[in-house]
Amino acid sequence: MSTDHSRCADEELVRILRGGDLTAFDVLYDRYDRRLFGYVRRLIKDPCAAEDLFQEIFVTVLRDRTYEPDRGRFAAWLFMVARNRCLAELRQRRTREGLAEEVRARWQPKAPPSPERAVGDASRVQAAMSALPDGQRQLILLKQIGELTYREIATLLGVAEGTIKSRLHAATVAFRRLLSEGSPET
Repeated sequence: MSTDHSRCADEELVRILRGGDLTAFDVLYDRYDRRLFGYVRRLIKDPCAAEDLFQEIFVTVLRDRTYEPDRGRFAAWLFMVARNRCLAELRQRRTREGLAEEVRARWQPKAPPSPERAVGDASRVQAAMSALPDGQRQLILLKQIGELTYREIATLLGVAEGTIKSRLHAATVAFRRLLSEGSPET
């Protein structure tokens, strides 16, 4: 039995993995580790928490049997799992931060925010992404980093494909506007 599965489709790798060959997992991991971690990190914005979630998502790949290779692309399922875990983490974080903020507000005076200048293109892009509403930011990340099709994103979010196209267009326009507003050179 050959263990070189590098040319197999993702869906076939899932079948092989479920058959007990863990080398298929290694191939899937190698294919998605950078893109998936980048996606998770951009949503979570905390490298340590993103690393933990990233590992949990890949453990899900090993254990979860809800994905059916005949019913859709593995990439779409993987990014759906990642999105759901990230959203759950962000909800938990908001709850924790809300409680912590309430305690701070009662016991400490608020310090005025210190303005920071954007340094270089990377910080301007990051600032513009952060300024987008969560829904728009997620659409851009799913399309650009997740490399999902409009149809896959529509299925993931439970809306029509045309709706995804128009929302993604609006998100792109808003992102470009935020980029140009943040840069005195443009």
